Amino acid sequence: MIVVRGPSDETGFSESLARSLGAELVEAEHKLFPDGESYVRVPADLRGETVVVVQPTYYPQDKNLVELMLLADAARGSGASRVVGVAPYLAYTRQDKVFRPGEPVSIRAVLRALHASGVEVLATVEPHSKGELGHFPGKALGVGVMRYMAAKLSPRLHDPLVLSPDLGGVERAREFAEAIGADFDYLEKHRDRVTGEVSMRPKTLDASGREVVIVDDIISTGGTMALAARLLLGQGAKRVVAVCVHALLVGDAYAKLKTVGVDEVVAANTLPTPPGVQQVDVAPPVADAIKEVLGSG
Repeated sequence: MIVVRGPSDETGFSESLARSLGAELVEAEHKLFPDGESYVRVPADLRGETVVVVQPTYYPQDKNLVELMLLADAARGSGASRVVGVAPYLAYTRQDKVFRPGEPVSIRAVLRALHASGVEVLATVEPHSKGELGHFPGKALGVGVMRYMAAKLSPRLHDPLVLSPDLGGVERAREFAEAIGADFDYLEKHRDRVTGEVSMRPKTLDASGREVVIVDDIISTGGTMALAARLLLGQGAKRVVAVCVHALLVGDAYAKLKTVGVDEVVAANTLPTPPGVQQVDVAPPVADAIKEVLGSG
C-alpha cells in the first residue's frame, strides 16, 4: 500500500495515516502552469499497489478537488490495483439537496466526478449529513470522530456540560458526552418580539458554574459559536471550550471567538488552522475504517 500526500495536505494527516496503515508515504509533485492550471505527478511505481490519495478540499475548493481527481487518474493510469481517495474535509457537502428550483445537488456532482476519475473508495471525516455520501457510486466512508476526539480531550476537561449549538447537532454532542461520561444538551435560540434581542439557553440543563464544551462539525465564520459563548459566559458558565471537526475559521473568526471569551478552540487536523487552535490527529480512526473496508473487499 502507498499513501500519496496531495499538495493541499498541510497538517501531517498523510504521515499519520501512512503510519497507521503501515504504508509507504510518497509526496506528489505539484506545480501551477502560467495560466493557473494544476500539474501533479506521483513519483513512484504504483503497479499492483493499493494507492491512498490524501487531499483535503478546503479553499480553494475547486483547485483542490481537481487535483484530487488528477491524482486518482494518475494512480489508475499507472497501474494501481485500487484507488482510495481521502478528503479529510470534503467540499460542497452543504448543498446536499435542491432548496430552490434550478439548483444542483452539488455534492452529488462532486462525488460522481471523483468516482469517474478513478476513486473506488472515498473516505471523509464527519460529513455534514449522513445521507450525502449515498450519491457516491463506489464505497463511501463517512468517519465519525467525535468519540475519538472526546477521549483525547478528556484529561483536560473537568465535569463539563457538552452542548450542541442547535437541535440538529445534538447527536454529535451526545456522542462526545457519552465518550467521557458527561452531561449533554442543546441550545435553544429565542428572539424577543419587542426588542429583537437574541438569547440562547440550554434546553434543560443549567450552564451556571459549569465548564461548557460546545461541539459542532464546522466552524466557518464563528458567528453562532461566538454568540453562544458570550451568552453562556454571561449566564455564569465557568469557561467555554469550542470543539469542532473542521475549523474553516473564515476571516477573523478565530479572533472573534477569543474576543468573546472562548478559552480554547479545538479542531481535528482535517485542514490547516490559525496559530492557537489545538489540533487532534484523527488519521488513526480513518485508517481503521480503510483497513476494515479493504479487508472486507
